[in-house]
Amino acid sequence: MVKQKRQLQKGAAFALLLVLLPSLLLAGCKAEKDLPFYWFTDGFDNDKTPTLTVDGVQYIQDSDTICHRTDTLGLIWKFSGEIGNTIGVCDDDAENGGSYKVCQIKGDKEQNFLYILSNHFVFGPYITFFCIREDLQINPPSMETVSSVALVDKDTENILAQIDDPDMIASLLEAFEGDSIQTRNGEGWVYGSLTMQHKDFSFLQCEIKYRYSPEQEISFCQNADREWLPLPTKWFTVFSEHN
Repeated sequence: MVKQKRQLQKGAAFALLLVLLPSLLLAGCKAEKDLPFYWFTDGFDNDKTPTLTVDGVQYIQDSDTICHRTDTLGLIWKFSGEIGNTIGVCDDDAENGGSYKVCQIKGDKEQNFLYILSNHFVFGPYITFFCIREDLQINPPSMETVSSVALVDKDTENILAQIDDPDMIASLLEAFEGDSIQTRNGEGWVYGSLTMQHKDFSFLQCEIKYRYSPEQEISFCQNADREWLPLPTKWFTVFSEHN
């Protein structure tokens, strides 16, 4: 009797869901259509820079200094924040209703950056765009743009230390641009990453791989060509103290 009652309750709940489902879907569609439309060109057809216009302000994707895909190496900023609210839809044809949605970045109160992603299911690669105001200059990681460097454990991804000493940051950047390539010798190497943070935009970071040998008392960083370059002794001291 109890089992039969539970089955009836499940059937009633399922029937109610079927009744409400069209309304829920229509509500979602209405909310999407109520969003403002913004002009956007992805640049695929003419090999030009993706461009978005929002309320008279032009945004572009600057892939030379910022990359929102994490597989890029080198002194380039990567987007590591969270996507915020959707403020509109965009496309190069208003009749399409907007193939993409335009989202804010959490923590970006002045709306200097916008994230663009598809608002429907797509086959193949899921293409997104990270755009900045065209009048905003974002320079690569340097002494002027880096506020601190986080020492991150390779396995746990925990932050082991936070370095904000300008001399330490300068020595890291100088070592990364060096040309004294070294080969790995011996065993017992410890690996991790050094994450530089932008001084003005906390969601922009740049990661450099490092390794050090407790036995040999030496440390290295990896450049954009995956070559290992020696770091100053003071960096080995930091690694050995916090690992």
